[in-house]
Amino acid sequence: MPASPRPMHLGFTIWPTGFHPGAWRLPGAPTNGNSSPALLQSAARTAERGKFDFFFIGDRVVGLPASQFAAPNEVLRPEALTLAAHIAAVTERIGLITTVNSTYAEPFNVARSLATIDHLSNGRTGLNIVTGKNAEAARNFSRNEHWENDRRYDWATEFVQVLRLLWDSWEDGARIADPETGRFVDEARVHRIDFRGEFFSVDGPLNVERPVQGQIPLVNAGSSERSRQLGARYSDVRFTNSSVLGLAGARAYYDDLKRRLPAHGRAPREQLVIPGVAVYTAPTSREAHELYSRLQALGRQDVDLAGLSAALGLALTGHHPDAVLDDVADPADASAEGALIIGEARELHGKNAVTLREVNSSYLRRGWFKEVVGSPAQVADVLQEWFEQGAADGFMIFPPHMPDGLEAFVDLVVPELQRRGLFRTEYAGRTLRDHLGLARPGNQFADAGVPSDTAAVVGGE
Repeated sequence: MPASPRPMHLGFTIWPTGFHPGAWRLPGAPTNGNSSPALLQSAARTAERGKFDFFFIGDRVVGLPASQFAAPNEVLRPEALTLAAHIAAVTERIGLITTVNSTYAEPFNVARSLATIDHLSNGRTGLNIVTGKNAEAARNFSRNEHWENDRRYDWATEFVQVLRLLWDSWEDGARIADPETGRFVDEARVHRIDFRGEFFSVDGPLNVERPVQGQIPLVNAGSSERSRQLGARYSDVRFTNSSVLGLAGARAYYDDLKRRLPAHGRAPREQLVIPGVAVYTAPTSREAHELYSRLQALGRQDVDLAGLSAALGLALTGHHPDAVLDDVADPADASAEGALIIGEARELHGKNAVTLREVNSSYLRRGWFKEVVGSPAQVADVLQEWFEQGAADGFMIFPPHMPDGLEAFVDLVVPELQRRGLFRTEYAGRTLRDHLGLARPGNQFADAGVPSDTAAVVGGE
């Protein structure tokens, strides 16, 4: 089948215990993935074998033991920049997007680390900027309180401005290493940035050469107005949870993000919208649904029948959680939202006779990312529809269990997408920008003809 004129992009996000909170309880499943070089390296190589655009590393700067039943990956998290450097050393082509919480970081250190990793990886690094949602983080960084949303985004905006200036502070070719003259550096092509803003005062220049990619691709997420503003101005990739909105809602979300770009002199193609999707797949539909039900049964979640009753618009209190829904209530009496929740639970479990516990477990997870359950062809059908209907430029894949969930997607779904001409069969380029179809930008100092002793940049760009 001929290749699609618009390529689908795929990222893999590493949750070492699996996206599903009960996945680590499967027989033989690794429980030490966050500190296991073997698992982390193997996952990266598997994603690279699947020709994924990038390996995505999330991060969090708090320890949350109380989250162990709902989100065990929030309890233990390897430091993201360190992990990115490690993965760079054991892979060759896949991009490496790593996360930094800008609220609790300094831009000079981050710019330096990422430029270094970009050189060590031959241009495969990307940066996911987050501002942090956990109030507990403040006390880990000698602060009395976690800033409110607007202040965090004011800080993040300046943070990105400083990063971009520092990465351009060395022009391409500034290291001349001329043995005849003995000049190692052309000082006219190395620039102080002299940034003076509300939060940061940074002289520069960086002490690492300009990244291989010129500017390291930026990613951000979030549905707030401020996150959308930051993304429209600077992000090359918008990572979203719009998959939970349904196809029509995701299309509206996609259109909103794309419509914001021209105001910043950017074309819609210059930013990719990548929703997260949790994929449960197996050779047959029956096996995939059995996997889904098995994992749901491993999650430690109490069934709040009062809450479920309110969500469905049905009277369910007093019944046993393992009772079949149709035996204790008439689904036809459910609210419109309740009917949707029941329909989703039946679709995910692959049966009509779902129990209250099964409906509850699916309901509690529906706000994370869209869950797709099925054979390789059925999964590909869903991804293709969302891609071709303008709801996504690609997908961030969350395997429910590791490492088997990732291997199933690579060995079963990727070949199906390739057969349909939707996804690459080989890497065409070397850098993350190549994989994402993004041009390498010029240098803002060189393009403006700015001398090395440039005046202060007040308030950024």
